[in-house]
Amino acid sequence: MKRESYGSGFRMTYPRSIFSLWLLSQALAFHALNAVEPLQVNGRNIMTANGQVMSMRGMNFGGWLMMETWIPSLEMEWHDHLPRLAQEAGLLDAYMSALEAVGEFMPDEDDQGRFTPMAYTHLEYINKVHAKLKSMASAGDYERYMALYEKEPSVFAARDMVELLTQRFGEGGNARFWNAFHDQWITERDFQLAKAHGFNFVRIPFWYHWFESDDRPYHYHDYGFSYLDKAIAWAERHDLYVMLDFHGAPGGQSPWDHTGALSEIGFFTSPENQRRTASLWKAIAQRYRDQPVVWAYDLLNEPFSARNTQEWARAHDTLYDAIREVDPETIIVMEDGYKLEFEPWSQDGFFPQPKVMQWEQIVYSLHFYSGADPLFSDETGLADHLKRSKEVLRLAEMVQERHQVPVYFGEFSTMGNHANDIEGMRHFLTLFNQKGYHWSPWTWKYVDDDQEGTIWGLYQFNQPWPRTPNIHRDSLESLLELVSLLHMDHFSVQKPYAKVLQECLAQPIQAAR
Repeated sequence: MKRESYGSGFRMTYPRSIFSLWLLSQALAFHALNAVEPLQVNGRNIMTANGQVMSMRGMNFGGWLMMETWIPSLEMEWHDHLPRLAQEAGLLDAYMSALEAVGEFMPDEDDQGRFTPMAYTHLEYINKVHAKLKSMASAGDYERYMALYEKEPSVFAARDMVELLTQRFGEGGNARFWNAFHDQWITERDFQLAKAHGFNFVRIPFWYHWFESDDRPYHYHDYGFSYLDKAIAWAERHDLYVMLDFHGAPGGQSPWDHTGALSEIGFFTSPENQRRTASLWKAIAQRYRDQPVVWAYDLLNEPFSARNTQEWARAHDTLYDAIREVDPETIIVMEDGYKLEFEPWSQDGFFPQPKVMQWEQIVYSLHFYSGADPLFSDETGLADHLKRSKEVLRLAEMVQERHQVPVYFGEFSTMGNHANDIEGMRHFLTLFNQKGYHWSPWTWKYVDDDQEGTIWGLYQFNQPWPRTPNIHRDSLESLLELVSLLHMDHFSVQKPYAKVLQECLAQPIQAAR
């Protein structure tokens, strides 16, 4: 399969380029006497080849090769961009009243106030605000506002960024922006710090767009591979394992921005999108199958849009088979996509039996966010986290008992930086360690632009964020100036959270039974 450069401004490398091979060879030479060992699934546990039980305790490097615009605070949402438009249209007071009337954006609450993960997307929330605004403002003011909004819509997802940057600055300007962002957000220093904290792996979410374009599927450019090459070399240099996580697939495996686009759910209904994903997985596995540092492939992040187990299983079987054509040994991770939070699966189970599917070297993964429930508060938070942990533990035990595979909590957080939330993280991590479950919180870095106080990131921007950029109006140079602030030099560790992680990372390894 042919690999090509990505756009006129992107740095070109080649498959197994001289630079990439040099990086990898240097890492191998540096740790020739202390190289990471290949891992394998043995029943409910993950082990080395000599039978040592491993507890995989890692961290997500979120927002890097799959940018979610809210993580580095490059988004344009209802709390920054839309008030600007409302002010220009002369109805800022009406807009703020509409926002208050609709209520806070609750991604985990449906119209009846029921707890349902990601009940609606950002766009649906904005539509509700606009509907309320229409009923409160004069017709003329509302029409002026909507004319501005249609000209400058909100920017939520990576695809929005790519399209708008290309429209304004051409392919070269778009390339300059993404080169700068990818070079700043994660560097070798981040891997060094992750090791210093005591993590033994990092999960790296990635987007298909950095490997192929929609107008030329199956023709792979080397842009994405060049960053994975560097990440693997850095990880090996610092004795860290890597999990490669397909976070954004063609067509979208869920309706949320972590896929690179909002409100797209075309992955499970399109055999072509599944073939494209399988083909890219095959290329990735073929490239890294001889790298023990790559301990696992996470097939699809949060595949929520599968309508049932059968549809989910068919698609995952396609991806599994593609990898196994070239790599029969590396561990494969499969996620339920929050299905276990819903009936009937919360009682009957969701995952298929690996033996029936003829799958080997499989880990089943769950995600959850405790504190996302709108009923949580600072005062009752710890009790709520403890209550949530009982249900999370019940689901994990059900999965492991029924399927006899390792259980991995690939993403989770208590979300707030209140003392109860920090204590909640200690509780969850200690439980996972005692049960022999594997884990990686979300996420490593975060820009808390509204200063609400969260633990979305172990590291946070260490000053007030200068401003949320206006991608529609700002010059390319001003955007690049903001991006230059995203290097780890401008971030500080959240000490209470880091202390809990240090304590839990040092807890003894327990084999799952």
